[in-house]
Amino acid sequence: MGPGITLERLALSLNRVPILAPMSGHMVAGRLHAIIGPNGAGKSSLMKCLLGLQPHQGEITRHWPGRAGHLAYVPQLARFEPSLPITIEEFMLTTLSRRPLFGRSRHRCQARIEALLARVGLEHKLHLRLGQLSGGERQRLLFAQGLERESSLWFLDEPMTGLDSEAERLINREILALKAAGATLLVIHHDMSWVRRFADQVWLIDGGLRAHGRPQQVLTQYAQPALEACA
Repeated sequence: MGPGITLERLALSLNRVPILAPMSGHMVAGRLHAIIGPNGAGKSSLMKCLLGLQPHQGEITRHWPGRAGHLAYVPQLARFEPSLPITIEEFMLTTLSRRPLFGRSRHRCQARIEALLARVGLEHKLHLRLGQLSGGERQRLLFAQGLERESSLWFLDEPMTGLDSEAERLINREILALKAAGATLLVIHHDMSWVRRFADQVWLIDGGLRAHGRPQQVLTQYAQPALEACA
């Protein structure tokens, strides 16, 4: 199972400009937490703070139920150097090589990679170079990498951006499977119908934490014009 996450007066300023006012709260372990808010509200900044990628004020504590596990981060706009000669297959092999390879044949590694890529709809693009991928394909590749590492803490920044309907279906299926398996997921999302249907807890961000709770509670009580700005 993934960890719970406690925020204690988490705040962020850049060049003395406040980005996030101090906020406190607890993200329950093994739940899908939707982070919503208008453009420029600080959602991605909050996610980077939670990842440890952005210096901030206050405390963030992860409460792993046992030994700390792996985390996965799928940014909204993943970038790869276009001139890199590495292919999707080679990229995934580097991920596999971080884990013990004793007793694994190349054939078994190949089969594992193909199975993972099939889960995100990239099995037919095995030999493409990373620089040839579209934005949506790059997101799916990073998702496959997280699946290979069996990550139990996921940070997803608008995971459906740039995806066609079939890719959306595949990624949504995997997100729900991770949720059912007890992973903790933090998902920035702009589709309020998706949030209402699948999220366990909603965090409404607009320069700080404006509301959090169950989807029906937050989406019903918060002013409708502000929710429309999230879409």
